[in-house]
Amino acid sequence: MKIVLETIPVWDGIKRDEECFICSLMEEAERDAMGYYLSSAIMTPEVRVETNRHGFCHHHLRKMAEAGKPQVLALMLDTYYEENKGALKEGFQRIRDSKNHRQALKAVEVLSSSWKGREDGCLVCSRMEDRLYRYAFTVASLYKEDPEFKAALEKSKGFCIHHTFSLAQVAPDALGKEDLADYLKCIFSLLERNLDRVQKDDWWMTQMYKSENRDKDWNGCEDAQRRAAYKLVGRGEVYDPVKGKKTKF
Repeated sequence: MKIVLETIPVWDGIKRDEECFICSLMEEAERDAMGYYLSSAIMTPEVRVETNRHGFCHHHLRKMAEAGKPQVLALMLDTYYEENKGALKEGFQRIRDSKNHRQALKAVEVLSSSWKGREDGCLVCSRMEDRLYRYAFTVASLYKEDPEFKAALEKSKGFCIHHTFSLAQVAPDALGKEDLADYLKCIFSLLERNLDRVQKDDWWMTQMYKSENRDKDWNGCEDAQRRAAYKLVGRGEVYDPVKGKKTKF
C-alpha cells in the first residue's frame, strides 16, 4: 500500500527544535479530529452512523464536552443515546427478570461486558492513529532519502519515549533491512542522549530553589520539570483505537 508522505509537517516539526515534535503534530491531529466531529459534518448521515456505532473514548468525550460546541454535541449525543439504550435494553430486562442475587449478578456481568465492548471505539483516536502512522513512516523515509533531514534529525532533541517506540514500530514498513538497523540506532541514541540532557536540566532546576543559588542563571531550565515529564510520557497519545482496527501502536 502506498503511503502519502507528510513531508511538510515533519520538516516544519523538526525545525521547531522541540523535545518531541511528533507530540506537537499529534496535538494538532487531535484538534483536527475533534474539530471535524464537532462541525457540520455531524449532520451528514454517514458520519452520524459512524458516531453512533463507535463513539469516543472517555478522554475525548470529556474534551468534546468542554470544547464549547454545545449544539453539535447535543445533536450527536441524542442519536448516540438511542443507539446505546437499544444495546442495553435486553440487559436491563434480564436484571429485572432475575429470580435471585446470583442471576442478578450474572445479568449485570453480561451487561457490563456488552457495555465495555461498546466503549472500545474512539473515532478521534482512530484519526490520530492514522496520522501518527504517516508521520512515523515519513520520518523514516526522509532519514533514508534526504541527507539534509538525516543530519537535522541526528542533531535534534529526538522524541519522547512513547513516540520513539512508535517510530521504531513503523520503521520496518518504511525501510529495508540495510537501512533499518542504522535508523533504529539513530533514534534510540537520540533518546538516550536527550534523556540525560533533560534530567540534567531538571536537576539544575532543583538547585535553583536553593538560597545559595538565587542569583545564578537558570540556563533555560525554567520549564525543566514539564519537559522532563513530557519526555517520559509524551503528549497527544492515542488512547483507544476503534475496536477491530489494525493498530501499530
